[in-house]
Amino acid sequence: MVSGVREYYDANTWKFLLAGRHRALHRELWGPGVVDRREALDHAHALVLDQLGEGDRRVLDLGCGVGAAALYVARRRPVDVVGVSISPEQVRLARRFADRGGPLRGTVRFEVGDFTALPAPVTGFDLAFAIESFVHAHSAVAFFREAAGALRPGAGLLVIDDFRTDDRDHARLDAFRSGWHASSLMTAGEASALAAGAGLELVASHDLSPLQRLGRPRDRVIRAAQPLLRRAAVRSLWAQALVGGDALQACHRDGLLEYRLLRFQRGRG
Repeated sequence: MVSGVREYYDANTWKFLLAGRHRALHRELWGPGVVDRREALDHAHALVLDQLGEGDRRVLDLGCGVGAAALYVARRRPVDVVGVSISPEQVRLARRFADRGGPLRGTVRFEVGDFTALPAPVTGFDLAFAIESFVHAHSAVAFFREAAGALRPGAGLLVIDDFRTDDRDHARLDAFRSGWHASSLMTAGEASALAAGAGLELVASHDLSPLQRLGRPRDRVIRAAQPLLRRAAVRSLWAQALVGGDALQACHRDGLLEYRLLRFQRGRG
């Protein structure tokens, strides 16, 4: 499973960036006050920033992509951010963007690694977050165990991702799961129960689904091309991504998925 996600992102990351024309891999969120695509892409980053306490200094980005969220935070707060990605290609790009970007108030470091098996010294963080990466975990149990172990007592974990609305089976869910290598697609309730087993209590849950914009012009083009893309997906990781993305939109339209922010807190004991 890990190798599948790695190959998927090593092959597709540059295409995602080219298609989006911005240095962020997650979707746009048109929250209050957002006026353009750049702000819509940064809205998830702003939600992470809002979770930082006054004295928080160490932040862990679980599934950092090309570093957009980590750099956003480090440009605005004097924090040390460590980003972890399973994809060497993503880490290469994240380091390049960090070198070429604007001045930082804090520091950033990007490392290749599996967030379900973090290296032993990864401990004592004030905040950990995962934007559209939790769903790729080959083991949700291991994800929460490692996240909890990386946090200091009382610290928070923020997960922003797609969650099933119930346990119904549906072909579109299967198409999304296979196209996007979404091994940990589950309900928010199931995620909360698994997190509790790792000592993480759910303290906030917000539905961000209404902030999405489905059915953009390019989405309609991709939908029209589905017969060709489904045939190509047998041999093309890019076609797999486009088939999975179309299924994702269909699942949201049909109420099978919701895009949710979950905040967990590690116990102080």
